[in-house]
Amino acid sequence: MAPAPAIWRRWSARDYLPSATVRTIPAARLLPGWQARVADSGLAIAFATPSRCLSSAVAGGGWCQTHGFANRHVGDADRAALDRPADLIADFAQQRGLKTNHVGMLTAASMRSLRIAAVDIEGERLCLFVTAGLANARRAGDRADRRELRPGPYEIGTINLALATTLALTPAAQVETLATLTEAKAAALQALDARSPITGEIATGTGTDATAVFCTSAGESLRYTGKHTRFGEYAARLVIDALTDSIVPEAGWADGR
Repeated sequence: MAPAPAIWRRWSARDYLPSATVRTIPAARLLPGWQARVADSGLAIAFATPSRCLSSAVAGGGWCQTHGFANRHVGDADRAALDRPADLIADFAQQRGLKTNHVGMLTAASMRSLRIAAVDIEGERLCLFVTAGLANARRAGDRADRRELRPGPYEIGTINLALATTLALTPAAQVETLATLTEAKAAALQALDARSPITGEIATGTGTDATAVFCTSAGESLRYTGKHTRFGEYAARLVIDALTDSIVPEAGWADGR
């Protein structure tokens, strides 16, 4: 018997921002029990139950169990505080009512670039959040802007990705998923012919990207999420789909409108 077809769900902040008013994102685009709100100042998501997370986020990064996610916009007024990223995120999270154990990212990209792409597969959901700016585009292996081993804060022109799923994943599967998201980001930038200003070659990301993988801890854990699996296929397609529309809205969603 053939598996049931996947059901796609999408949401674009481009239709609602700029606005200082905090807008609630439809629950049908999110994981069950998640509450998400966005305004020009950033995205904040509260979880009804804690989620396991692996991320490269500047606040709460690494392995953790968390009750929320924040993607805070930084403007010119925030640049003096970029050496204290956790403080910037903590203030924003507190204003939005998130608990202290949240995962947080920073971006100078407009919140109009926020795209949410979700897909339902066999009763489970994968949901991808992306904000994107390419002012800081780089190709892996480019000569570093900072030559010291422990540099200070960087300029931020960032692709922030966060994938969440109703499935439980083993720690190894979370790592594999993070790698798949990174490859998919590079594939999307290749298709868009985004270039590194350092070498002129196709960019694979920006110099300050952050990525997160959220999953439940309930139930039997999925062990494999690579490119041979349906999970890996759709995780990558979500990135390509949402990132394409975030960077080049007139191109439309990669998997169709």
